[in-house]
Amino acid sequence: MTTENSSYLKSIATLQLMAIIAVVIGHFGVKDSAFMNSHWVSFCFVYSGFFTAMRHRFGPDYGLRDHAHFMFDKLAKLYPLHLFALALGFFDGWYVWDINSINLKVLFTQLTLTSTWIPDHDYYFAFNPVGWFLCDLFFLYLMAPVLVKALRRCRLTWQILGIIILLAIELACGYTSKPGISSSFVVMYLLYEFPPIRLLDFATGIILYNITQSASWQRIQRQLSASVATVIELGGVLLFVLLYLVEKYLLFPHCYRAYCVMAPGIVILLATFLFTSNANGHISRGLSINPLIRLATIGAEIYLLQFGVFYLLKPTFDALDLHLYDPLQFALYFTALLVISWLTHHYYVTPVGKWLQSHLKHIMKP
Repeated sequence: MTTENSSYLKSIATLQLMAIIAVVIGHFGVKDSAFMNSHWVSFCFVYSGFFTAMRHRFGPDYGLRDHAHFMFDKLAKLYPLHLFALALGFFDGWYVWDINSINLKVLFTQLTLTSTWIPDHDYYFAFNPVGWFLCDLFFLYLMAPVLVKALRRCRLTWQILGIIILLAIELACGYTSKPGISSSFVVMYLLYEFPPIRLLDFATGIILYNITQSASWQRIQRQLSASVATVIELGGVLLFVLLYLVEKYLLFPHCYRAYCVMAPGIVILLATFLFTSNANGHISRGLSINPLIRLATIGAEIYLLQFGVFYLLKPTFDALDLHLYDPLQFALYFTALLVISWLTHHYYVTPVGKWLQSHLKHIMKP
């Protein structure tokens, strides 16, 4: 599988959409969903690592000016949405919570995408609680050329072994007896929000891409029939579900981050559909239907606007006497989230992103 035939990876885009929806359900539709939320957020970071390595070669002549172009392109796509989510958070603060003061230091870190560098939830959960994901992603994009180049120089066996060792260290740190409240916060921050620790997720995605470029992988992949691919997909999904249940109920109660225990499940699920991406398996075909692909295009909006939309609607829910985790409330909320995300994507994010790329690129010219 190469960059040129990446259109076959529609099923992977739908998997990321499902991960985003699962996070939304975990936040507003299901109680005690910490494992589900943490696991699917990690899935999105691994996904980002894979597609960053696939779409950007970072060749030997890649320099600082090239990286400036790369970062500008990423920010042109995501920063307008980030600003909109912050503005919605401001509005919710005044309208719903009657907050009349703004901490300018917190606002500065939010605007510069550096809030997760500060181990204080008042910084990285401010205005838009899920905005920390974008702050970490900004750091990962900054580090992407170094990471991709370094891993590309290593043999695949060493890459795989290195990731196993790093994840084992992470698991040892996260799989501990429950400490006190203060130390619990530090452990949770270091294993969840701290940007460098997310390099493990990102690197796993890069290694998955490197594996798909090996001659043996591509040779076997070309020989797959649709029926064999379907069996592999079914087996991968069943194994993922089994690992999910075992790790949720046996390991996660003692661990402070789902990815510490769920990394094998995430890798298996992604690798399964990457392996069958060219074989037209039945599950892949189901995940690649046009409505899901169209919905996947607004995945970033669904993720980053989820809290803003919920608090925007909260007075209405209170008036209707609907409470958190009420199925009717979630149905109304999720419908509104989809509509607002679609409108935001098509009438704000896309036009602004195109304007930035077409009118401001001259700044980046030599």
